[in-house]
Amino acid sequence: MIINNENIRHICRISGFLLCSLVAVVSHADDDVLTKAKALHQKGQAQQAYQLLQSNADEYAGAFEYDYLLGQTAVDAGQPLEAIFALERVLDQRPNFSPARAEIAKAYFLIGENEAAKFEFKEAQKADMPADSKKLIASYLSTIDERILGGTSDSSFYISTGLGYDGNVNSATSTSQIAIPTGILTLQNPEADSSVGILQGGGRFSHAIKQHINVYGSADLRLYEAFDESDFSTQIVDGVIGLHFLQGVNQYRVSLATQIFALDGSANRKLIGINSQWQRSIDAANQFTLFGQYASLRFPDASRLDVNQLSIGGTWLHVFASSNQPIAYFTGYYGDEKEQTGVPNSEFVGREYFGLRVGLQLKTSARLVWSGVLTYQQSEYGGDSPLFGEIREDDFINVTVGADYLFNGGWTLRPEISYSDNDSSLEINSYDRLRALVMARKEF
Repeated sequence: MIINNENIRHICRISGFLLCSLVAVVSHADDDVLTKAKALHQKGQAQQAYQLLQSNADEYAGAFEYDYLLGQTAVDAGQPLEAIFALERVLDQRPNFSPARAEIAKAYFLIGENEAAKFEFKEAQKADMPADSKKLIASYLSTIDERILGGTSDSSFYISTGLGYDGNVNSATSTSQIAIPTGILTLQNPEADSSVGILQGGGRFSHAIKQHINVYGSADLRLYEAFDESDFSTQIVDGVIGLHFLQGVNQYRVSLATQIFALDGSANRKLIGINSQWQRSIDAANQFTLFGQYASLRFPDASRLDVNQLSIGGTWLHVFASSNQPIAYFTGYYGDEKEQTGVPNSEFVGREYFGLRVGLQLKTSARLVWSGVLTYQQSEYGGDSPLFGEIREDDFINVTVGADYLFNGGWTLRPEISYSDNDSSLEINSYDRLRALVMARKEF
């Protein structure tokens, strides 16, 4: 083949065409990835958008538009560290790009880097932006100041009331006669149902006493009236006072708690205990909590039931990246109750127990939030029951499903249904219970 000027020009034209085609294909692929990611992000599917962008990081990392979108989706998908890396690349190219400043400030905020977040928010605030954006940044800055200063004084109050039906208001077995080794035991109060009414109120407060340290407390009163079985109406008073320590993504609480449980107006059980808690925000979507309590439970009219209780546990909470804002949590706990009667052969009063709890919350509209909780607990008592001559073992299950509808003015309406089943090795302690309630609550 003779290579002349005409052949060279022809080869160049073909090469140029192929090169342009290749660039166009790559550009189209790039645009396609970004378009899909933007669409997913706008639909509230930040996690999917983030994963799509991450899977193409080798090809596009360093491109301005790609890095900025990756930073946005990473923040909303609960990946603040990845967001920081991507947004730093954006700001290296355009230091005065205020939207990236605001996004990286959010990422710093989520990992507890308060000073860095404050600096970036203030830098972003210098740019022209809509009033809503300025208001949002001001809200972040206010929260950061509260973190740094240890918080400010805050208080809230509520009152709630409701009506419903309780299928086993005394949590008793449905059998009126039970066989025991010495004969037949006749029960005076087997399972009883009743229409019920609830009245509840309380309040909470928090006050900064020095940098990163708050004192907090709460008090609640709950009246549960069984209209058809008034002997089983209950009253509960709770109180908590404690200290709250803030340290970046970690929060620590230690508190003194007390409770009085009354049956038909007479104190049935008194509790006083010490609580402790460590809570860590792993990222924007995940939170982990460890907790423990040591408490004294005393029964004024039945001192043979007195115990000291030690319990520990942990909770993992996850916020899903979705337009419905689903929140799920999983709790596991263990407890040990030691009898305090001082009477020989009273081990049957104490017990060991462990439990698991799973909860889910789902927002289906701006005003409607659904929730469900499943609890399982297993208990084994410390000695043979003197009445039955065997050890008591219980398997307890509870399922609760409800919905909160939010009205204007701080009002919430909550219908709720709950089912419990306690399967015990001792027939006298086996029961099931169905409750249906409708509650109205007002926040102040």
